[in-house]
Amino acid sequence: MDTSTLNDLIDRCKQKDEKAFRPIVESYQTMIYSVAFRVLCNVEEAKDIVQETFLRVWMNLAKFQKEKKFSTWIYAIATNLCLDKLKSTKNQSNNHTINESIIELISHENPEQKLINSELAEIIMTLTNELTPKQKVVFTLRYLEELEVEEIMQITGLSSQKIKSNLFLARQTIRQKLEKY
Repeated sequence: MDTSTLNDLIDRCKQKDEKAFRPIVESYQTMIYSVAFRVLCNVEEAKDIVQETFLRVWMNLAKFQKEKKFSTWIYAIATNLCLDKLKSTKNQSNNHTINESIIELISHENPEQKLINSELAEIIMTLTNELTPKQKVVFTLRYLEELEVEEIMQITGLSSQKIKSNLFLARQTIRQKLEKY
């Protein structure tokens, strides 16, 4: 979606035009689902994050500054929700195993896509399971979503040095896991 069309839709949404919000959701829902799934490795939680992200986007569109990149703003909302979810999951002693996740993933309508998702979830969970929530988010944004450090800075609010430090620690942890195998 080009910038002028997006800005027009945002202006209409600010005037509470709900029909103008649909194209925004349709344009960005795949991107948000992708990052949420890669961070959380759970289909239902990723879907919840998508819904919560768009709810927050709708409620906070008046705060969006057009000088900034919309995709960065919406990524920030989604990744903060994912980070909150990871932190709350860590605090609740997560007993959700990879096998449970796979069963949940392949029990939905499109078996081929669910199998691909389950394989991806297993790989990501295996490699990132020991990362802190912040390391997992930064690692996902940089290496799975292929965002540049500058955009990750805008999304997370972390300094370049903090991002690089978290990436270093994440790579080190993953490398150690890979060496075991």
